[in-house]
Amino acid sequence: MSSFDRDTSWDLGSIFEDFSRPPYRQALENYHTSVEKAKLLLDDQVTLRKDPEGWTASVIEVLDEASDLFEELYSYAYTRFSSDTNDREALNALGKLEEQALPLKQVWTRFQRAMASMETIPVRLPGLEQAEAYAFVLGEAAELGRRQMPLDMEDLAADLSRPGGDAWSRLQESISANLDTEWDGNRRKTVTELRALAHDCDRSVRERAYRAELGLWKQAELPLSYALNGVKGFSVILNRRRGYSDTLERSRIQSRLSEKSFHALMKTIESSLPVFRRYLAAKASFLGLGKKLAFYDLFAPVGKPQEWGYQEAKEAVISAYRHLSPEYADFAERAFRERWIDVYPSKGKVGGAYCISFPRSGVSRVLTNFDGTLGAASTLAHELGHAWHHHVLRNMPASLRSYPMTLAETASIFSEQLFFQSVRSQAETGNELSALESFLQDTTQVVVDIYSRYLFESALFERRKDHECSPEELNELMLDAQSKAYGPVLDREKRHPYMWAVKGHYYNQDLGFYNFPYAFGLLFGLGLFQRYQQSPENFFSTYNQLLVMTGRAPAEAVAEAAGFDITKQNFWMQGIGTIEDAVRRYEALSKKG
Repeated sequence: MSSFDRDTSWDLGSIFEDFSRPPYRQALENYHTSVEKAKLLLDDQVTLRKDPEGWTASVIEVLDEASDLFEELYSYAYTRFSSDTNDREALNALGKLEEQALPLKQVWTRFQRAMASMETIPVRLPGLEQAEAYAFVLGEAAELGRRQMPLDMEDLAADLSRPGGDAWSRLQESISANLDTEWDGNRRKTVTELRALAHDCDRSVRERAYRAELGLWKQAELPLSYALNGVKGFSVILNRRRGYSDTLERSRIQSRLSEKSFHALMKTIESSLPVFRRYLAAKASFLGLGKKLAFYDLFAPVGKPQEWGYQEAKEAVISAYRHLSPEYADFAERAFRERWIDVYPSKGKVGGAYCISFPRSGVSRVLTNFDGTLGAASTLAHELGHAWHHHVLRNMPASLRSYPMTLAETASIFSEQLFFQSVRSQAETGNELSALESFLQDTTQVVVDIYSRYLFESALFERRKDHECSPEELNELMLDAQSKAYGPVLDREKRHPYMWAVKGHYYNQDLGFYNFPYAFGLLFGLGLFQRYQQSPENFFSTYNQLLVMTGRAPAEAVAEAAGFDITKQNFWMQGIGTIEDAVRRYEALSKKG
């Protein structure tokens, strides 16, 4: 039907041909030159005192250039590595880049310290376009500067991050990407492929895959427990030294979220758990499992699940995007045509999905593990939403393009809702139940399972203050968190004790509590979608303006521009209301089925 199907691996050669070729080496040299230029500017204390506004403009312009160059280089190395963790060239390049990132971190640290030392933040920034947009960014830099340790200690922390927290993260990725086991004679399945079987319609297959998966994590539990303890210990020490009350406070500040808004969100999540348990109970009843689900039943298909070919999924995403704007659809079509996406699972490829930006090239790349389910098709819509976010910000300097995790999910959740509503509107009754199942599966993961991860990480950080946790202790914390989040509808004998090993988010030493921002993103995105449904005229322009704001304003200000007050539970309950409506319809359809 089109040229889309000629390849399902992504094209990286249009960005860089290889690590050894001139374009990559020249970009790396330009990066080092920019960093050295930034150092010289930071050393120029005379200009800083005489012309703080001009000095600030000059420094931030060079830092933006260096940041763009580094992101381009790192994105290339990471895409190479994540699609094949056995790629030694990519692994070596990542290691070198992590070392070469240290000077950039150090000059940003010095710049933040300089901002903190100023009596007033510069308002005029001569020579910089959109100078007024930097006000929040510079204020944030000053706040971070006030949180710093002495400069020599910050330099040491940056030096130690590569053989410390970052190395533990790489270990988890490499181990999990290469775990596999025998399956049906001569065949072997990776742990990612085993997890995909959680969607199988045969419960015996789901259970068998679940038990095989637990066996693989059991084999790897010792090195992974050391990795997790290493990452969290690293975070605890640095956050304490920087004056944060705990890692959660740092995560909230990184998320540009006030304490009031954070508590409103978490209270909403806690009060909404019965809504999700109603869905899970209805699912258990429909599947003939009484009142409880095993962990391996959480993703079981319900209704008449449609098998999705990749071509079909692409066309459905483009069609859904066209409801919002021809420009949105054309963008998705371009991503497919230019092979931005690495589609199928393979040995050595990391699990899950992500979208990554190449700012110098003005493009993105998307990794998925497409398995032919509606959820996999929805993931395409989700990740291309991230790509659109990058596209809207493509002409912005690095400082105005950096948005927090809370707002990172805005475009992706909104795009996923576009896709879901489009599919649901065309579905027959049996397929509507299946579509609702996919939606409620995803929202349950993003609210209920994310809440279990938040509870687990809270408990882990508390214990990690005074001792390293054994694999048995980590399992105990995870099982307890799952019981508190899912409640009695999740069979206590068939929970998943190794979710701490599965989720790579736990192993990012610079992003503790890499969980609640997803719940924020879901409920904020649902609220935004409600506004689109109520007033579709001119919404596309408003939507893009909001995406631009994500790089230059706190979460409350971005929400206020959309007419939302996220400090109140009333706002968050709007998103829960959308989910509860879906649960009611699901309950009615599942009883008929």
